[in-house]
Amino acid sequence: MRAPWIKNNTFDVNLKVSAMIDGETRRWNLQALEEIFVPGDVQLIAASQPIVSREDSFTWKFNRNGLMSVQSAYGLAREETIKECHSEVLAIPSLNPIKERIWKIPTVPKIRIFLWKVLSEAIPVADLILKRGMKVDERCQLCGLEGETIQHVLFQCAVARQVWALSGIPQPMFEMQEGHLFSNINYLMNLKAQSWGSMEEKRAWPWVLWFLWKSRNDFIFNGERWMPMEIVVKAKNEADVWFLAQEVDKEVELEVMRNDVRAKKRWLPPEESWLMCNVAFEWNKDTHSLGGAWVVRNHIGVVLTHSRRAFSRVGSLDDARLKTLLWALESMMSMRYDRMVFAGDFKELFLAFQNPHKWPSLRFQVEEMRILLSRMKEFQLKKVSIEENRGASFIAQSITRQNRNQSYVAIGHPSWLGELFVNEYRSL
Repeated sequence: MRAPWIKNNTFDVNLKVSAMIDGETRRWNLQALEEIFVPGDVQLIAASQPIVSREDSFTWKFNRNGLMSVQSAYGLAREETIKECHSEVLAIPSLNPIKERIWKIPTVPKIRIFLWKVLSEAIPVADLILKRGMKVDERCQLCGLEGETIQHVLFQCAVARQVWALSGIPQPMFEMQEGHLFSNINYLMNLKAQSWGSMEEKRAWPWVLWFLWKSRNDFIFNGERWMPMEIVVKAKNEADVWFLAQEVDKEVELEVMRNDVRAKKRWLPPEESWLMCNVAFEWNKDTHSLGGAWVVRNHIGVVLTHSRRAFSRVGSLDDARLKTLLWALESMMSMRYDRMVFAGDFKELFLAFQNPHKWPSLRFQVEEMRILLSRMKEFQLKKVSIEENRGASFIAQSITRQNRNQSYVAIGHPSWLGELFVNEYRSL
């Protein structure tokens, strides 16, 4: 069983701490670590940086805050039990990714449920009924030639083949009647990627499957046989009506948004004699680049200073948050600001700073913040939404999206965002 506890500090190596820690930032020097540890160990150390100023301690790695809970312990025990008792089942490729995509198919909810039952082999065809010990005719009641399975009813039956041929839906190279049920459904879900065939025909496939099933039931229970062309026409008509309704709903939603006069979240000023530093960042997962920005405003909304900075080789979102926040804190200390409200999307870091005993997994981050904030007499930490932090967010995005990598500190607001800051100032 995996060890659920992570020890925070100890490394059994004879090495001076000063050789491994960057004296300016008090963070582990990765270049020094790479000369001593294997790459896997370096990544592990960098992901959970130790606190060298405190005694060793343990944290629970299955909770974000580092504290053990009954829920996380139960989940761990259940996961290990499943792995031990059902190892053969877990070795089989999972169908869950296909089933999850079912709920995103553009069609009515009842058809999504039907498709999920199809993939779960939960619809009452003769083959499945026989497996459950009931005596029924195993032959397909529509063609009378083969055993009635889900694959047969929806793809292999003579009626189904005619329907698919008349539908105009592009057919795969292997022919759907010859393929497996799951491969057929997966092919249909990826029809948009096909370059041939009209969109109106390709988007109707869920309704084709639905009306094939309805025609089978209508014949068995009511004795009414549907012609293949009738099934195709009903499926396409229902699909067209549904998609038209979606377009109407979109127009209604847009109109409601245009006429919505409800107050939206906006930047709110600090109390008189206080300043607010809005901090934002954007991290690019592919390039590991990070853009950070902060904007300082007074209680009447006037921008005093702002800054942006580009970071490189940032390996994770958590590291991006910490780097940006520490940079902003250090900047405010350097500029000798006081009575400052730090606002941004740093909920976990702010909660950990205010209640460190509840977040043992973030002790290192809290310690780094505490060292900088100890130099400021009065400060506040405030979690704000994107709408309340738009100015700083746009500046940070300009680094990663527009390649504005030049870092700077400037008085006032950036000229290209002048209208935004002026409007927020006037709305107070």
